Amino acid sequence: MPAATKPESRSPSPTPAPPIAETPGPRAQGLINVFNQAVKATLDKCSAANFASCFPTAAQYSPEVLDNLRGQIVDQLDRTWKTNFEDIMERRDVVKLLNSLDQCIEDARLRKKRAESSANGGPVEAPVAPHTLPPSEIYLAHMMPFLEKQAADMNVRLTETQQTNTELLSTVSAQRAEIEGLVRGLENVIQDLEASAQIMGQDDVQQLSKEIKVLETEMKK
Repeated sequence: MPAATKPESRSPSPTPAPPIAETPGPRAQGLINVFNQAVKATLDKCSAANFASCFPTAAQYSPEVLDNLRGQIVDQLDRTWKTNFEDIMERRDVVKLLNSLDQCIEDARLRKKRAESSANGGPVEAPVAPHTLPPSEIYLAHMMPFLEKQAADMNVRLTETQQTNTELLSTVSAQRAEIEGLVRGLENVIQDLEASAQIMGQDDVQQLSKEIKVLETEMKK
């Protein structure tokens, strides 16, 4: 008696998903570029001229020291911000997730292009049964809206952070200028008081000298 043959499966085996690149793709690189541009635009506001306007006295008598201090502050902020950003990117696996999103979107574009070609009289492509898709594609199909929203939210947050930093720097610069103005005003008042004291002291000396002369005249009589 011949052995029973196993019926052939009508569904093709799932196509293995291509490996996800670990280097930044278009969206990951775009996110990195937006962050770098935000950092550069913020730090450019702390120029030598703006920094010197906050400390006019130091800028007048020790410009090299003040510029060196500004350079240290700018370098420290640049390193801190980029280190924190890289740490977040690594802990959240942002590059790999965005690369997965790029891969999923590219696959969707190819499917759409093939469908349009079939509608225009091209070769008809048989629809792919959902259960034949690899788990990664099904997972990405469900995660795509979430990943797009996260990428959009991160871009919005970076833009808001850049705007907040710019406004904060402008506020600090205005406060510094106001403080310097108050200090200069106090210095002028002190100089006026010292001049008045000197004038009043001279008048007192002259009055005392007159009184001494009057006493000497009366004693001679």
